[in-house]
Amino acid sequence: MKPDRATGEFSDRASDRPTAEPERIARSAEAILDAAEGLFGQRGYAATSVAAICAASALPVGSIYHHFTSKSAILSSVLDRAERRFFAELDDAVGTRLDPEHRMRKYFEQAPRLMARNANYFRILVATLQQDGDTQLLTVARQSVDAAAIALASVIEPVAAGAGASDPAALSLELAQMTNGYALGAAILASYDAQRLRARMVPLYGLIRGVIDTAAAQNEGHAASTKR
Repeated sequence: MKPDRATGEFSDRASDRPTAEPERIARSAEAILDAAEGLFGQRGYAATSVAAICAASALPVGSIYHHFTSKSAILSSVLDRAERRFFAELDDAVGTRLDPEHRMRKYFEQAPRLMARNANYFRILVATLQQDGDTQLLTVARQSVDAAAIALASVIEPVAAGAGASDPAALSLELAQMTNGYALGAAILASYDAQRLRARMVPLYGLIRGVIDTAAAQNEGHAASTKR
C-alpha cells in the first residue's frame, strides 16, 4: 500500500498486515514519531514527505501505514505525545511534595528550560496554528493547545481556590490559556534559547499571581457588601 504522492494520505482499502510483537510495534511507532517530530520541527509539515519520514525512521512505508492513516494523523500523534512528554517532564522537575503555591511557582521557573529542550514541539505547534487554510491541521493544533491549558490549569486552580477566588476552575483555565499565549510568543522572540526565554518569562508568574489576588479581593469585597 502506497500513499498518494500529492497528499501523503493513505487509502482506506484493507491490506494484509504482518503480525508483530507489541514491543516491536511500539518501538516502530516511536521511531516514526521521533523522525516526524524532528523533520516537522526543522523543515516544517508541508515540506516533509512521508518518504522522508520513512528514510529518517529507517522503516518501510508499510510500517507507517500500520500505525497511521495519513501524514496529518502522524502530526496529531506527534503533538499529543510531545504535549504529554513536556508536562511529564515538568512534573518530574517540580516534584509532588510541594504545597500548591510553591508548586505553581516552580512550574513557571522550570518551564523555560523545558520549552527550550522541547523546541521542536513548540515550533510545530506554532506553525500548525497558522494553517488557517487547512481546518484539519488547525483543529489538531488547537486540541494540543487546549490539552496544555487543561494540564496547566490543574496546577493553578489549587492556588486560586486557596486565595479565595469565586470560581477557581474558570479562572485557572483562563489564566492557563493566557499563559500559553504569552509563553508561545516569548519562545518565538527568544528563538527557543533557554536563557533568553527565561528572561522573557520572568514577569509571567507575577502577572498570574496578581490576577489571582485581584479576583480573590473582588470576591471578598462582594461577599462583604452582601452582608451589609
